[in-house]
Amino acid sequence: MPSTRRRLLASAGFALAGAVGGPVAGAQSESPPEPVSWPMARYDAAGTAHHPSATGPRGEVEVAWSHESTDWFQGTTSPISVGGRLYAAGGGLLALDPENGERAFGASGPYQSSPARAPAAIYETATLAVTTPTEVFGLNEGGGIGVPLTDERLGVERWRGPGSKPGFFGPPEPPSPVVADGTIYSPVPAGDSLVALDSESGHVRWRVAFDDEETSSSFQRPAVRDGLVFATAWPGQVSAYRAESGVREWHRNLDEQMIGPPVATAEGVIVQTREDVRLLDPADGSLLWDAGLDANVTDSVPAVADGTVFVADELASMHALDLASGEVLWTTPFDGKTAPVVADGVVYAVRSGFELVGLDAASGERLFTYRPSQMPLSPPIVGDGRLYAANRKRVIALEETA
Repeated sequence: MPSTRRRLLASAGFALAGAVGGPVAGAQSESPPEPVSWPMARYDAAGTAHHPSATGPRGEVEVAWSHESTDWFQGTTSPISVGGRLYAAGGGLLALDPENGERAFGASGPYQSSPARAPAAIYETATLAVTTPTEVFGLNEGGGIGVPLTDERLGVERWRGPGSKPGFFGPPEPPSPVVADGTIYSPVPAGDSLVALDSESGHVRWRVAFDDEETSSSFQRPAVRDGLVFATAWPGQVSAYRAESGVREWHRNLDEQMIGPPVATAEGVIVQTREDVRLLDPADGSLLWDAGLDANVTDSVPAVADGTVFVADELASMHALDLASGEVLWTTPFDGKTAPVVADGVVYAVRSGFELVGLDAASGERLFTYRPSQMPLSPPIVGDGRLYAANRKRVIALEETA
């Protein structure tokens, strides 16, 4: 268990230093390593869900800590980890110590999506962009000021961004914003447009909508890479916009109505439809390859790591595809929808919110299975030897069983 070993070695080092009265003369003191950061849902603006330097468990896991003392919290979306704090949204914003789960602050509110951290130079702390079923919000990463003798806080909300009224069938699942080069990119919840927002004020830098009058569904979570914003929406629409101005570079109408959020890579833009996975040329949206999986996908999202695409078909399998060619590298039993994440050669995937599975990224071999006591379990994020997830009324940290 890498994180436990590191903590034990650090503790032993401090004890030895105290026993001899301080550091050895001439020895250089080492600054503590920077905490592992996971600043938004799917880890990066490109949506790869791959952390290149994080480490997580490779064997059976157990709960390292569980925070369940906040009565208003009910989370279904992934937390994020930045600046030595863990942030989770679900009926409010919750800030925890990732080492022990102790609460730094909590503020109730309508916030539901995974936060996305954006720099805000005019403030002492960064902005956390979150969405509700109808609006985009910018929150104070520091939590504002606590009101004495109450659980209330002042200064949590910095701004309210664009919003819209919920649809006829009620509010949709709120999309998660992304941050690239200091700008927040987010679908307008329950609306038909995509916006670029200033992180300090919430000012709309640009706003776009699909031209197709038949479009009746909101944008998916966008992907941002190399100065372009890639966006998808029902029915089968994919577009690329210039990140700076919102000017459209290209637009494609696919022959599949059901289409998931895009993932941007150097090789191309990955889109998963109901039945297949496609790689599109980022320059013009032309098809580079199409991998038919005979799938029935409605809610899954691919992950990409080290030249491999990891996708579920929502029938009976998880597949690893070669990013360059679309060739199937391996297939392993896995039923249900999922949004996998990848770190240190392991694919972590939650099956339909009720079971976490760890798979070897190179072979598809199942490494462990974990079923929580509550449901649903959010997609995890990966830290220094641990996994963190929202789990209905609680936030949990999982580590490899000793």
